[in-house]
Amino acid sequence: MADGSSPLFDWDQVCAEFPIACRKVPLFDGRETTILYLDHAASTHAPRCVLDRYTRFMADEYANIHRGTHLLSRTATKTFDECYTTVSSFIGGDLDRGAVVFLGNTTQAIDLVAHVVDPLPGKVIVTELEHHSNDLPYRKRGPVLRARAREDGSLDMDHVRDLLRSNQVKLVAVTGASNVTGWMPDIHALARMAHEHGALIALDCAQLLAHKRIDVRDMDDPEHIDFIAAAGHKAYSPFGSSFLYGPRWLMDQAPPYLPGGGTASRVSKRSAEFVPSPDRHQGGTPNIGGVIALAEAIKFLDKIGMQRVREHEMELTRRAMAGMKAIEGVTVYGPEDPDARLGVLTFNVAGVSDLLAAAVLSEERGIACRNGRFCAHVYVDHLLAHQGGYTAERDATPGAVRASFGIYNTVEDVDRLIEGVEMLTQKGWKGRYKVFGPGSTEVVQTEAAARCNDHWMAPEQ
Repeated sequence: MADGSSPLFDWDQVCAEFPIACRKVPLFDGRETTILYLDHAASTHAPRCVLDRYTRFMADEYANIHRGTHLLSRTATKTFDECYTTVSSFIGGDLDRGAVVFLGNTTQAIDLVAHVVDPLPGKVIVTELEHHSNDLPYRKRGPVLRARAREDGSLDMDHVRDLLRSNQVKLVAVTGASNVTGWMPDIHALARMAHEHGALIALDCAQLLAHKRIDVRDMDDPEHIDFIAAAGHKAYSPFGSSFLYGPRWLMDQAPPYLPGGGTASRVSKRSAEFVPSPDRHQGGTPNIGGVIALAEAIKFLDKIGMQRVREHEMELTRRAMAGMKAIEGVTVYGPEDPDARLGVLTFNVAGVSDLLAAAVLSEERGIACRNGRFCAHVYVDHLLAHQGGYTAERDATPGAVRASFGIYNTVEDVDRLIEGVEMLTQKGWKGRYKVFGPGSTEVVQTEAAARCNDHWMAPEQ
Protein backbone atom coordinates (compact mmCIF):
# COMPACT_ATOMS: atom_id res chain seq x y z
CA MET A 1 0.00 0.00 0.00
CA ALA A 2 1.12 3.55 -0.66
CA ASP A 3 2.19 5.63 2.34
CA GLY A 4 1.10 8.91 0.82
CA SER A 5 4.65 10.30 0.75
CA SER A 6 4.77 10.60 -3.03
CA PRO A 7 5.13 14.24 -4.20
CA LEU A 8 2.66 13.35 -6.96
CA PHE A 9 -0.24 14.27 -4.69
CA ASP A 10 -0.21 17.40 -2.61
CA TRP A 11 -3.67 18.69 -1.74
CA ASP A 12 -3.73 21.27 -4.53
CA GLN A 13 -3.04 18.48 -7.00
CA VAL A 14 -5.74 16.33 -5.45
CA CYS A 15 -8.26 19.15 -5.81
CA ALA A 16 -7.17 19.75 -9.41
CA GLU A 17 -8.10 16.15 -10.23
CA PHE A 18 -11.80 16.91 -9.68
CA PRO A 19 -13.57 18.87 -12.44
CA ILE A 20 -16.56 19.44 -10.15
CA ALA A 21 -14.40 21.57 -7.84
CA CYS A 22 -14.41 24.30 -10.51
CA ARG A 23 -18.06 23.99 -11.50
CA LYS A 24 -19.99 27.26 -11.53
CA VAL A 25 -23.64 27.24 -10.48
CA PRO A 26 -26.29 29.97 -10.73
CA LEU A 27 -27.70 31.61 -7.63
CA PHE A 28 -31.31 32.74 -7.25
CA ASP A 29 -30.40 36.38 -7.98
CA GLY A 30 -28.67 35.62 -11.30
CA ARG A 31 -25.09 35.65 -10.04
CA GLU A 32 -22.79 32.66 -10.35
CA THR A 33 -20.50 31.05 -7.80
CA THR A 34 -18.25 28.02 -7.57
CA ILE A 35 -20.21 25.13 -6.13
CA LEU A 36 -19.29 23.91 -2.67
CA TYR A 37 -20.19 20.24 -2.79
CA LEU A 38 -20.80 18.87 0.70
CA ASP A 39 -22.91 15.82 -0.14
CA HIS A 40 -20.15 13.21 -0.23
CA ALA A 41 -21.99 10.96 2.22
CA ALA A 42 -24.61 10.50 -0.51
CA SER A 43 -22.31 10.24 -3.54
CA THR A 44 -18.83 11.40 -4.48
CA HIS A 45 -17.55 12.73 -7.79
CA ALA A 46 -14.90 10.92 -9.78
CA PRO A 47 -11.43 12.40 -10.36
CA ARG A 48 -10.07 12.73 -13.88
CA CYS A 49 -7.95 9.59 -13.64
CA VAL A 50 -11.06 7.52 -12.87
CA LEU A 51 -13.12 9.23 -15.56
CA ASP A 52 -10.33 8.69 -18.08
CA ARG A 53 -10.02 5.00 -17.19
CA TYR A 54 -13.76 4.50 -17.43
CA THR A 55 -13.95 6.32 -20.77
CA ARG A 56 -11.03 4.32 -22.15
CA PHE A 57 -12.78 1.06 -21.35
CA MET A 58 -16.08 2.23 -22.83
CA ALA A 59 -14.46 3.63 -25.99
CA ASP A 60 -11.61 1.21 -26.74
CA GLU A 61 -11.92 -1.93 -24.62
CA TYR A 62 -15.66 -2.56 -24.33
CA ALA A 63 -16.42 -6.28 -24.37
CA ASN A 64 -18.03 -8.90 -22.20
CA ILE A 65 -15.92 -10.96 -19.83
CA HIS A 66 -15.48 -14.71 -19.36
CA ARG A 67 -17.44 -15.18 -22.59
CA GLY A 68 -15.10 -15.10 -25.56
CA THR A 69 -11.68 -15.84 -26.99
CA HIS A 70 -11.33 -12.71 -29.10
CA LEU A 71 -8.84 -10.04 -28.11
CA LEU A 72 -11.26 -7.52 -26.62
CA SER A 73 -12.96 -10.14 -24.46
CA ARG A 74 -9.66 -11.56 -23.22
CA THR A 75 -8.40 -8.05 -22.42
CA ALA A 76 -11.60 -7.10 -20.59
CA THR A 77 -11.52 -10.37 -18.64
CA LYS A 78 -7.92 -9.82 -17.54
CA THR A 79 -8.62 -6.23 -16.47
CA PHE A 80 -11.80 -7.18 -14.63
CA ASP A 81 -10.19 -10.09 -12.81
CA GLU A 82 -7.36 -7.86 -11.60
CA CYS A 83 -9.99 -5.77 -9.80
CA TYR A 84 -10.59 -8.58 -7.31
CA THR A 85 -6.99 -8.29 -6.14
CA THR A 86 -7.11 -4.48 -6.06
CA VAL A 87 -10.15 -4.46 -3.78
CA SER A 88 -8.96 -7.31 -1.56
CA SER A 89 -5.51 -5.77 -1.08
CA PHE A 90 -7.00 -2.38 -0.20
CA ILE A 91 -8.90 -3.84 2.75
CA GLY A 92 -6.23 -6.35 3.78
CA GLY A 93 -8.19 -9.34 2.48
CA ASP A 94 -7.09 -12.84 1.51
CA LEU A 95 -8.46 -14.21 -1.77
CA ASP A 96 -7.53 -17.77 -0.84
CA ARG A 97 -9.78 -17.85 2.20
CA GLY A 98 -12.03 -14.93 1.28
CA ALA A 99 -13.91 -13.89 -1.84
CA VAL A 100 -14.81 -10.56 -3.41
CA VAL A 101 -18.15 -10.44 -5.24
CA PHE A 102 -19.02 -7.44 -7.40
CA LEU A 103 -22.59 -6.15 -7.33
CA GLY A 104 -24.51 -2.98 -8.17
CA ASN A 105 -24.69 -1.13 -4.84
CA THR A 106 -24.14 -1.56 -1.11
CA THR A 107 -27.76 -2.58 -0.56
CA GLN A 108 -27.27 -5.56 -2.87
CA ALA A 109 -23.98 -6.44 -1.19
CA ILE A 110 -25.63 -6.46 2.24
CA ASP A 111 -28.56 -8.44 0.90
CA LEU A 112 -26.04 -11.04 -0.26
CA VAL A 113 -24.71 -11.23 3.31
CA ALA A 114 -28.26 -11.83 4.55
CA HIS A 115 -28.67 -14.49 1.86
CA VAL A 116 -25.55 -16.49 2.70
CA VAL A 117 -26.09 -16.41 6.48
CA ASP A 118 -29.81 -17.15 6.25
CA PRO A 119 -29.43 -20.97 6.65
CA LEU A 120 -27.25 -20.58 9.77
CA PRO A 121 -28.91 -21.07 13.17
CA GLY A 122 -29.45 -18.01 15.31
CA LYS A 123 -30.56 -14.40 15.03
CA VAL A 124 -29.05 -11.25 13.56
CA ILE A 125 -28.14 -8.22 15.66
CA VAL A 126 -28.53 -4.85 13.97
CA THR A 127 -28.15 -1.49 15.71
CA GLU A 128 -30.10 1.73 16.02
CA LEU A 129 -27.37 3.49 14.03
CA GLU A 130 -28.02 1.66 10.80
CA HIS A 131 -28.91 2.87 7.35
CA HIS A 132 -32.04 1.04 6.17
CA SER A 133 -29.84 -1.01 3.85
CA ASN A 134 -28.15 -2.62 6.86
CA ASP A 135 -31.45 -3.38 8.56
CA LEU A 136 -34.26 -4.22 6.13
CA PRO A 137 -32.47 -7.08 4.27
CA TYR A 138 -32.19 -8.94 7.57
CA ARG A 139 -35.73 -8.10 8.65
CA LYS A 140 -36.98 -9.55 5.36
CA ARG A 141 -35.64 -12.94 6.43
CA GLY A 142 -36.82 -12.93 10.03
CA PRO A 143 -36.92 -11.01 13.33
CA VAL A 144 -33.79 -9.09 14.33
CA LEU A 145 -32.32 -8.03 17.65
CA ARG A 146 -31.60 -4.30 17.88
CA ALA A 147 -28.67 -2.91 19.85
CA ARG A 148 -29.30 0.50 21.38
CA ALA A 149 -27.62 3.79 20.72
CA ARG A 150 -26.60 5.94 23.68
CA GLU A 151 -28.06 9.40 24.12
CA ASP A 152 -25.09 10.97 22.31
CA GLY A 153 -25.61 8.72 19.29
CA SER A 154 -22.77 6.26 19.96
CA LEU A 155 -23.38 2.52 20.11
CA ASP A 156 -24.10 0.95 23.48
CA MET A 157 -21.43 -1.76 23.47
CA ASP A 158 -22.70 -3.19 26.76
CA HIS A 159 -26.08 -3.79 25.17
CA VAL A 160 -24.44 -5.60 22.24
CA ARG A 161 -22.66 -7.84 24.73
CA ASP A 162 -25.89 -8.50 26.63
CA LEU A 163 -27.70 -9.47 23.43
CA LEU A 164 -24.90 -11.86 22.50
CA ARG A 165 -24.93 -13.46 25.94
CA SER A 166 -28.68 -13.97 26.12
CA ASN A 167 -29.40 -15.10 22.55
CA GLN A 168 -28.09 -17.46 19.91
CA VAL A 169 -26.67 -14.96 17.42
CA LYS A 170 -25.28 -15.82 14.00
CA LEU A 171 -24.35 -12.33 12.81
CA VAL A 172 -23.70 -8.84 14.13
CA ALA A 173 -24.48 -6.33 11.36
CA VAL A 174 -23.12 -2.86 12.09
CA THR A 175 -22.10 0.29 10.28
CA GLY A 176 -18.40 1.03 9.96
CA ALA A 177 -19.30 4.73 10.16
CA SER A 178 -22.71 6.35 10.48
CA ASN A 179 -24.05 8.17 7.45
CA VAL A 180 -25.84 10.56 9.83
CA THR A 181 -23.19 11.54 12.37
CA GLY A 182 -20.02 10.01 10.94
CA TRP A 183 -19.42 8.27 14.28
CA MET A 184 -17.26 5.14 14.04
CA PRO A 185 -17.72 2.18 16.40
CA ASP A 186 -14.71 0.13 17.52
CA ILE A 187 -15.16 -2.48 14.81
CA HIS A 188 -12.42 -4.83 15.98
CA ALA A 189 -13.70 -4.83 19.57
CA LEU A 190 -17.13 -5.69 18.17
CA ALA A 191 -15.58 -8.43 16.05
CA ARG A 192 -13.89 -10.01 19.07
CA MET A 193 -17.14 -9.80 21.02
CA ALA A 194 -19.10 -11.44 18.19
CA HIS A 195 -16.57 -14.24 17.68
CA GLU A 196 -16.37 -15.03 21.39
CA HIS A 197 -20.09 -15.81 21.22
CA GLY A 198 -19.95 -17.82 18.00
CA ALA A 199 -21.26 -15.06 15.73
CA LEU A 200 -19.94 -13.52 12.54
CA ILE A 201 -19.66 -9.78 11.94
CA ALA A 202 -20.64 -7.81 8.83
CA LEU A 203 -19.71 -4.17 8.29
CA ASP A 204 -21.60 -1.70 6.16
CA CYS A 205 -18.59 0.26 4.93
CA ALA A 206 -20.39 2.45 2.42
CA GLN A 207 -19.27 5.53 4.37
CA LEU A 208 -15.95 4.24 5.68
CA LEU A 209 -14.25 2.93 2.53
CA ALA A 210 -13.05 6.25 1.13
CA HIS A 211 -12.21 7.92 4.43
CA LYS A 212 -10.21 5.60 6.66
CA ARG A 213 -8.05 2.52 6.23
CA ILE A 214 -10.00 -0.72 6.65
CA ASP A 215 -8.09 -3.82 7.73
CA VAL A 216 -10.14 -7.01 7.82
CA ARG A 217 -7.17 -8.85 9.43
CA ASP A 218 -6.25 -12.50 9.12
CA MET A 219 -9.16 -14.88 9.55
CA ASP A 220 -7.37 -16.53 12.47
CA ASP A 221 -7.26 -13.22 14.34
CA PRO A 222 -10.15 -13.10 16.85
CA GLU A 223 -10.74 -9.47 15.83
CA HIS A 224 -10.98 -10.13 12.09
CA ILE A 225 -13.92 -8.82 10.07
CA ASP A 226 -15.96 -11.47 8.28
CA PHE A 227 -17.88 -9.34 5.76
CA ILE A 228 -17.21 -5.94 4.22
CA ALA A 229 -19.81 -4.28 1.96
CA ALA A 230 -19.17 -0.99 0.15
CA ALA A 231 -19.92 0.88 -3.07
CA GLY A 232 -17.94 2.83 -5.62
CA HIS A 233 -20.24 5.83 -5.82
CA LYS A 234 -19.22 6.89 -2.29
CA ALA A 235 -15.55 6.28 -3.10
CA TYR A 236 -14.92 8.52 -6.12
CA SER A 237 -16.13 6.25 -8.92
CA PRO A 238 -19.36 6.18 -10.96
CA PHE A 239 -22.70 4.79 -9.89
CA GLY A 240 -23.48 1.11 -10.30
CA SER A 241 -20.59 -0.84 -8.76
CA SER A 242 -20.11 -2.31 -5.30
CA PHE A 243 -18.43 -5.26 -3.65
CA LEU A 244 -18.86 -7.74 -0.86
CA TYR A 245 -15.86 -9.39 0.78
CA GLY A 246 -16.68 -12.50 2.79
CA PRO A 247 -15.45 -15.92 3.91
CA ARG A 248 -15.11 -18.26 0.95
CA TRP A 249 -16.32 -21.35 2.83
CA LEU A 250 -19.65 -19.73 3.62
CA MET A 251 -20.05 -18.04 0.26
CA ASP A 252 -19.42 -21.35 -1.52
CA GLN A 253 -21.87 -23.39 0.52
CA ALA A 254 -24.71 -20.91 0.00
CA PRO A 255 -26.98 -21.29 -3.03
CA PRO A 256 -26.32 -18.77 -5.81
CA TYR A 257 -27.67 -15.32 -5.00
CA LEU A 258 -29.00 -14.81 -8.54
CA PRO A 259 -28.79 -18.06 -10.53
CA GLY A 260 -28.23 -17.42 -14.19
CA GLY A 261 -25.59 -16.74 -16.77
CA GLY A 262 -22.07 -17.27 -15.46
CA THR A 263 -23.08 -18.99 -12.21
CA ALA A 264 -23.21 -22.60 -13.43
CA SER A 265 -20.56 -24.94 -14.82
CA ARG A 266 -23.03 -27.51 -16.14
CA VAL A 267 -26.78 -27.37 -16.69
CA SER A 268 -29.06 -30.19 -17.77
CA LYS A 269 -32.83 -30.34 -18.11
CA ARG A 270 -33.21 -31.29 -14.45
CA SER A 271 -30.06 -30.18 -12.65
CA ALA A 272 -27.37 -27.53 -12.43
CA GLU A 273 -23.86 -27.54 -11.03
CA PHE A 274 -22.78 -24.15 -9.74
CA VAL A 275 -19.30 -22.68 -9.74
CA PRO A 276 -17.47 -21.39 -6.63
CA SER A 277 -17.45 -17.76 -5.52
CA PRO A 278 -17.27 -15.08 -6.74
CA ASP A 279 -18.96 -16.17 -9.99
CA ARG A 280 -21.43 -18.26 -7.98
CA HIS A 281 -23.14 -15.04 -6.89
CA GLN A 282 -22.51 -12.79 -9.93
CA GLY A 283 -25.45 -13.79 -12.09
CA GLY A 284 -25.49 -12.17 -15.52
CA THR A 285 -23.16 -9.57 -16.96
CA PRO A 286 -21.70 -7.33 -14.26
CA ASN A 287 -21.08 -3.61 -14.58
CA ILE A 288 -17.63 -4.21 -16.04
CA GLY A 289 -16.78 -0.57 -16.67
CA GLY A 290 -18.03 0.40 -13.23
CA VAL A 291 -15.91 -2.24 -11.52
CA ILE A 292 -12.82 -1.14 -13.44
CA ALA A 293 -13.55 2.46 -12.40
CA LEU A 294 -14.01 1.37 -8.77
CA ALA A 295 -10.59 -0.31 -8.83
CA GLU A 296 -9.06 2.81 -10.36
CA ALA A 297 -10.57 4.98 -7.62
CA ILE A 298 -9.12 2.66 -4.98
CA LYS A 299 -5.70 2.98 -6.61
CA PHE A 300 -6.10 6.77 -6.56
CA LEU A 301 -6.88 6.76 -2.83
CA ASP A 302 -4.00 4.40 -2.20
CA LYS A 303 -1.58 6.72 -3.98
CA ILE A 304 -2.66 9.61 -1.80
CA GLY A 305 -2.41 7.42 1.31
CA MET A 306 -5.37 6.68 3.55
CA GLN A 307 -3.60 8.04 6.62
CA ARG A 308 -3.22 11.38 4.85
CA VAL A 309 -6.86 11.25 3.79
CA ARG A 310 -7.89 10.66 7.38
CA GLU A 311 -5.68 13.43 8.79
CA HIS A 312 -6.99 15.92 6.22
CA GLU A 313 -10.59 15.06 7.05
CA MET A 314 -9.96 15.31 10.79
CA GLU A 315 -8.63 18.84 10.28
CA LEU A 316 -11.79 19.84 8.42
CA THR A 317 -14.09 18.13 10.91
CA ARG A 318 -12.49 19.75 13.96
CA ARG A 319 -12.76 23.19 12.37
CA ALA A 320 -16.35 22.65 11.27
CA MET A 321 -17.57 21.32 14.61
CA ALA A 322 -15.89 24.13 16.51
CA GLY A 323 -17.43 26.68 14.15
CA MET A 324 -20.90 25.18 14.37
CA LYS A 325 -20.85 24.94 18.15
CA ALA A 326 -19.90 28.62 18.39
CA ILE A 327 -23.13 29.66 16.63
CA GLU A 328 -26.11 30.13 18.91
CA GLY A 329 -29.17 28.20 17.80
CA VAL A 330 -27.33 25.42 15.96
CA THR A 331 -27.57 21.81 17.12
CA VAL A 332 -24.95 19.36 15.80
CA TYR A 333 -25.98 15.75 16.29
CA GLY A 334 -23.93 12.84 17.55
CA PRO A 335 -20.90 12.38 19.82
CA GLU A 336 -18.89 15.52 20.49
CA ASP A 337 -15.38 14.14 19.81
CA PRO A 338 -14.53 15.14 16.21
CA ASP A 339 -11.74 12.57 16.05
CA ALA A 340 -14.25 9.76 16.59
CA ARG A 341 -16.16 10.78 13.45
CA LEU A 342 -15.82 11.00 9.73
CA GLY A 343 -16.35 14.41 8.16
CA VAL A 344 -20.14 14.23 8.49
CA LEU A 345 -22.02 16.99 10.33
CA THR A 346 -25.77 16.70 10.67
CA PHE A 347 -27.38 19.76 12.22
CA ASN A 348 -30.46 21.89 12.64
CA VAL A 349 -30.92 25.64 12.96
CA ALA A 350 -33.51 26.84 15.47
CA GLY A 351 -36.62 28.18 13.77
CA VAL A 352 -35.58 27.01 10.27
CA SER A 353 -36.72 23.68 8.87
CA ASP A 354 -34.12 21.41 7.37
CA LEU A 355 -35.90 21.62 4.01
CA LEU A 356 -35.68 25.40 3.91
CA ALA A 357 -32.13 25.48 5.31
CA ALA A 358 -30.82 23.17 2.59
CA ALA A 359 -32.63 25.13 -0.11
CA VAL A 360 -31.26 28.48 1.06
CA LEU A 361 -27.70 27.18 1.34
CA SER A 362 -27.95 25.87 -2.21
CA GLU A 363 -29.72 28.78 -3.88
CA GLU A 364 -28.06 31.68 -2.06
CA ARG A 365 -24.59 30.30 -1.23
CA GLY A 366 -24.01 27.54 -3.79
CA ILE A 367 -23.54 24.97 -1.00
CA ALA A 368 -24.79 21.47 -1.81
CA CYS A 369 -25.94 19.70 1.37
CA ARG A 370 -28.45 16.93 2.02
CA ASN A 371 -31.54 17.21 4.20
CA GLY A 372 -34.16 14.85 5.53
CA ARG A 373 -33.79 11.59 7.42
CA PHE A 374 -30.98 9.99 5.40
CA CYS A 375 -32.56 6.52 5.09
CA ALA A 376 -31.78 6.04 8.78
CA HIS A 377 -35.11 6.83 10.42
CA VAL A 378 -34.54 4.88 13.64
CA TYR A 379 -31.27 6.69 14.28
CA VAL A 380 -32.55 10.14 13.28
CA ASP A 381 -35.57 9.74 15.55
CA HIS A 382 -33.23 8.76 18.40
CA LEU A 383 -30.96 11.77 17.88
CA LEU A 384 -33.79 14.27 17.59
CA ALA A 385 -35.51 12.85 20.66
CA HIS A 386 -32.38 13.05 22.82
CA GLN A 387 -30.62 16.11 21.39
CA GLY A 388 -33.54 18.19 20.09
CA GLY A 389 -32.86 21.24 17.98
CA TYR A 390 -35.37 20.69 15.19
CA THR A 391 -38.34 22.83 14.18
CA ALA A 392 -41.59 21.03 15.05
CA GLU A 393 -44.04 21.69 12.24
CA ARG A 394 -47.67 20.63 12.07
CA ASP A 395 -47.90 17.22 10.34
CA ALA A 396 -44.15 17.30 9.75
CA THR A 397 -41.72 14.44 9.76
CA PRO A 398 -38.71 15.97 11.52
CA GLY A 399 -35.33 15.83 9.82
CA ALA A 400 -32.00 17.63 9.70
CA VAL A 401 -29.36 19.05 7.35
CA ARG A 402 -26.18 17.10 6.56
CA ALA A 403 -22.86 18.49 5.34
CA SER A 404 -20.24 15.88 4.48
CA PHE A 405 -16.65 16.40 3.35
CA GLY A 406 -14.57 14.83 0.62
CA ILE A 407 -10.85 14.77 -0.09
CA TYR A 408 -10.90 17.91 -2.25
CA ASN A 409 -12.63 20.09 0.34
CA THR A 410 -10.54 22.72 2.11
CA VAL A 411 -10.55 24.79 5.29
CA GLU A 412 -11.86 27.66 3.16
CA ASP A 413 -14.82 25.45 2.29
CA VAL A 414 -15.46 24.89 5.99
CA ASP A 415 -15.45 28.63 6.62
CA ARG A 416 -17.87 29.16 3.74
CA LEU A 417 -20.24 26.60 5.26
CA ILE A 418 -20.03 28.26 8.68
CA GLU A 419 -20.82 31.64 7.14
CA GLY A 420 -23.86 30.15 5.42
CA VAL A 421 -25.13 28.61 8.65
CA GLU A 422 -24.65 31.91 10.48
CA MET A 423 -26.79 33.56 7.80
CA LEU A 424 -29.53 30.98 8.45
CA THR A 425 -29.55 31.72 12.18
CA GLN A 426 -30.05 35.41 11.39
CA LYS A 427 -32.85 34.67 8.87
CA GLY A 428 -30.72 36.49 6.34
CA TRP A 429 -31.88 34.83 3.13
CA LYS A 430 -33.29 37.03 0.35
CA GLY A 431 -35.56 34.75 -1.65
CA ARG A 432 -39.00 33.33 -1.06
CA TYR A 433 -39.14 29.57 -1.32
CA LYS A 434 -41.77 27.21 -2.60
CA VAL A 435 -42.24 23.54 -1.78
CA PHE A 436 -42.24 21.10 -4.68
CA GLY A 437 -43.40 17.52 -4.51
CA PRO A 438 -46.62 15.52 -4.20
CA GLY A 439 -49.45 17.82 -3.15
CA SER A 440 -47.16 20.71 -2.16
CA THR A 441 -47.82 24.02 -3.91
CA GLU A 442 -48.08 26.56 -1.10
CA VAL A 443 -45.40 29.25 -0.89
CA VAL A 444 -43.88 29.21 2.60
CA GLN A 445 -40.89 30.53 4.49
CA THR A 446 -40.54 27.45 6.69
CA GLU A 447 -41.78 24.05 5.62
CA ALA A 448 -42.04 20.45 6.78
CA ALA A 449 -39.01 18.20 6.56
CA ALA A 450 -38.74 15.99 3.51
CA ARG A 451 -39.81 12.38 3.78
CA CYS A 452 -36.90 10.61 2.11
CA ASN A 453 -36.65 13.32 -0.54
CA ASP A 454 -40.23 13.33 -1.80
CA HIS A 455 -40.33 17.11 -1.29
CA TRP A 456 -37.82 19.83 -1.98
CA MET A 457 -37.69 23.62 -2.06
CA ALA A 458 -36.55 26.13 -4.64
CA PRO A 459 -36.97 29.87 -5.08
CA GLU A 460 -40.36 31.11 -6.18
CA GLN A 461 -40.16 32.24 -9.80
